[in-house]
Amino acid sequence: MKIFFSRVTIWRNSFLGLFLFLCLSVSGQKRFEFSHPQMGTIFRMIIYATDSLLATSASQKSFTRLDELNLILSDYREDSEINRLCRTAGSGTGEYIKVSNDLWAIMQESVKAAKLSKGYFDVTIGPMTQLWRRMKRQKQLPSQQQIEDARAKIGIKNIFTNPDNQSIMLKKTGMRIDFGGIGKGFAEDEMMKTLKHNGIHSAMIEAGGNILLSDSPIDSPQGWEIIIKDKKHYLKNCGISTSGDLYQFVEIDGIKYAHILDPKTGIGFTESRQVSIIAHDGTSSDWLSTALYLIGPKQGEKLAKKMKVKVL
Repeated sequence: MKIFFSRVTIWRNSFLGLFLFLCLSVSGQKRFEFSHPQMGTIFRMIIYATDSLLATSASQKSFTRLDELNLILSDYREDSEINRLCRTAGSGTGEYIKVSNDLWAIMQESVKAAKLSKGYFDVTIGPMTQLWRRMKRQKQLPSQQQIEDARAKIGIKNIFTNPDNQSIMLKKTGMRIDFGGIGKGFAEDEMMKTLKHNGIHSAMIEAGGNILLSDSPIDSPQGWEIIIKDKKHYLKNCGISTSGDLYQFVEIDGIKYAHILDPKTGIGFTESRQVSIIAHDGTSSDWLSTALYLIGPKQGEKLAKKMKVKVL
């Protein structure tokens, strides 16, 4: 009772006292770590909370949000919302399909990203992705005809949206949407919103080369310590993404092809490269790292400047 009275008195009579009270409250936070498999990788989370009950509850709600998004965005699940939409592609009816808020939001971001990157980032690359998955299993390169057939189904211009009733039409038969270059970042943004809504304001989420940070942890006020290309950075309230072929590639006849496919050629690079991006959110950092990996340094520099992101 004495401690409570003292805090109230300080709060009423001194701004310095208020600051000290807040510091005491924050210093009572502890570090908790959680993980959850989804979207073909492991989502790892570090959060700071006052107790394990709050930390566990908030993390579970955040992972539930992730599972919801996977049911919408996965191109592996035939029952996902995006695959159900793809089955209507080129139906000839010219009918728009009403979609969920989440699918609408990520599609809007994807169309914008394709236009800004001049087509180097393109979620309609799905037919090419599926072709290379088959070729990987068969351990052979796709033929030029197979590549051309897949490329004929690709193009952001074939996505039509109607904001009046939040509906989408996929114009060309055989279209497949692949959110692999934006989905994890989008999911991290939504997960972080869930954490903040549940009282967690200092958190880090990491998944498959994508990192999203909120406020600094109590034991590192200058920011989260992140090492990129052997250099230490202290960051907060931003998204960091790395795209490259160091660990993910397809090897056929002794040649390594990057898992990131160029929509304009239908094939991955054979020379090693890597790009890391620091942006204001996870969605932007995710697609921008993919786009700048493909686009080349000169055009990439222009896009990075336009988007106000840092390239490492």
